[in-house]
Amino acid sequence: MASRDWIEIESFEAIDDSEQFDRPDIPRVEAILSGAPEREWQQFFAVRARTMEQAHPGLRMEIIADRLGFHSRAAHADESCRLVHEAVLGTNEDFAAQKAAKEKRIHDRNEEVRDLVGRIKKINAHWPPEQGNV
Repeated sequence: MASRDWIEIESFEAIDDSEQFDRPDIPRVEAILSGAPEREWQQFFAVRARTMEQAHPGLRMEIIADRLGFHSRAAHADESCRLVHEAVLGTNEDFAAQKAAKEKRIHDRNEEVRDLVGRIKKINAHWPPEQGNV
């Protein structure tokens, strides 16, 4: 797989917004990703993230460039980070499976084209067909 196909979390960063007046109730954390995931990867992530968010109310994940943001209370930081990590790994697996399936479809189609070319060559070699064999 190409390097942009497999995204990893390099580290987590708590955002210190203590000096800001207008801030959300739950502090923000950002997972620094190993690269900015391509759009197709992010679409797979969105599906997985929404499913995980439904199973864990209060968890919201969003990707901006090479960062994955979410909110977590300090008491739940370990669990939240694990869930985010699980979402990223699961997305990698989903994305890889989709890529492999696409590559197989392309390979199968190319094989079909090669088979068709061979059959057409045989047909052309014996063209036109004999009148009695039609």
